[in-house]
Amino acid sequence: MSVFRDTPQFYSVFAAVCAAAVLLLAVCMRGAGWLLWGICLVPLFLLSRGYAKVGVPPFYVMDVVAVFALLATLRMWGPQAFSERRLRWFRAVAVGLAVMTGQAVYRGVAAGYPDAFKGVILGLYPLLGWFAATWVLTRPVEEAVRLRWVLYVPTVGVVVELVLGSPLPAAARGLYLAIAGAFSVQTRHLGNSRLLLWTLVGAALMTAIASKRGPLLAVVAAMAATALASRSSRRRTARWPVLSWSLATFGVIAVLGFSLSGESVSDMPVVGGLAARVSRSHDPNSEAGANVELRMEMWQEALRVVREEPLLGAGAGHPIDVIGHGEHLNAPRAGPHNSFIGYIYYLGWPAGTAMALLVVATLRRTWRARQHLAAASWFGATVGVAVTACTNVAFETTYIGLPSWLVLACAYALVGVPEGREAADGSPPTAATGRRVPAGRSVAGTGRPQHISLAVAARS
Repeated sequence: MSVFRDTPQFYSVFAAVCAAAVLLLAVCMRGAGWLLWGICLVPLFLLSRGYAKVGVPPFYVMDVVAVFALLATLRMWGPQAFSERRLRWFRAVAVGLAVMTGQAVYRGVAAGYPDAFKGVILGLYPLLGWFAATWVLTRPVEEAVRLRWVLYVPTVGVVVELVLGSPLPAAARGLYLAIAGAFSVQTRHLGNSRLLLWTLVGAALMTAIASKRGPLLAVVAAMAATALASRSSRRRTARWPVLSWSLATFGVIAVLGFSLSGESVSDMPVVGGLAARVSRSHDPNSEAGANVELRMEMWQEALRVVREEPLLGAGAGHPIDVIGHGEHLNAPRAGPHNSFIGYIYYLGWPAGTAMALLVVATLRRTWRARQHLAAASWFGATVGVAVTACTNVAFETTYIGLPSWLVLACAYALVGVPEGREAADGSPPTAATGRRVPAGRSVAGTGRPQHISLAVAARS
């Protein structure tokens, strides 16, 4: 049995069984869309790479479940897929990336590049994001609010990996916690700090297990961006809860006390490894210093190679031949460790530029609507995704790519400006439904919201 488990046939059978199970659920149960998306994302946040890579490349169980989630809700989002004006530019970029990915994968396979089929993700996930965002726009906000418990799962995943002693994919964990952290700031504004505290615990555990700079930076950037966007001229200065101030004070006292004790900084609990890594960042002979230098070399090499094919790119799976400290950087067959450069490298300058402009447009849209708490959270989550994309293969790896594109698509759509005028009672329609808000209820961002809203009020 153990020998069979390591064969592709085992994963094919397992994928087929899972696909049949989720299809049965989709047919037999109400709310199948949310259920299937939960089956897709909850195990991903919990097990990360271990779940995302179950299957036969480039087809994974996670992707199969996502496709079934879209098929189960096709009658809702299908008629609006090409007519929804709030997604017209996102739709154009997604289709363009899919077309460019097709030719890149074909050229990569013809050239015999390693893992050329893996490049399918470059064009598949933007399409999944487009379809999912179109579907979300058809649903009442209350449906999404019921799934807010999913934001607690990323920290649970860190705890599970700590208990099991399994390798921690720090970049993925940092991305998951960054998304949860952005919305935890929103819940704190609503007077509930549980998610904020829980996410901070997850970030501390992640830092203790894997002393990486990038993942923690993504979490901090997402939460800081949300807090910054939440401070509009018409809202009083944000007040952090007493619990958060207590944690910050305790942390400062702990750091000062440890420093005065004369112990080595690397022995400091939780942040010792990170502090030591940062202190050695200037040393080119250390791993921390070498990583920065080697990434720069990879980016330069990627941009040099793409000059030969500026319109079509180097092709999916094209290896990056950069050697540092006697080892090939592309030994794990990863990309150039920068998604923006990665899209340029594989698909060419037009596709890479369109993808970068889409991220910028999403940040601009969410920032302009920042007076709404949910828009501020989507802005912070997008910042976390962008920070991760600057130093990792955030948009072209299975366990990071799907949540990244879902965040980007939903942030772009739910903060869009829908057609129509404001309601007669002065409350604008929500971007998710376009329906008038019943009297006596408050739309997220127009007063003190009564629940956690994943959509925001439309701007006229």
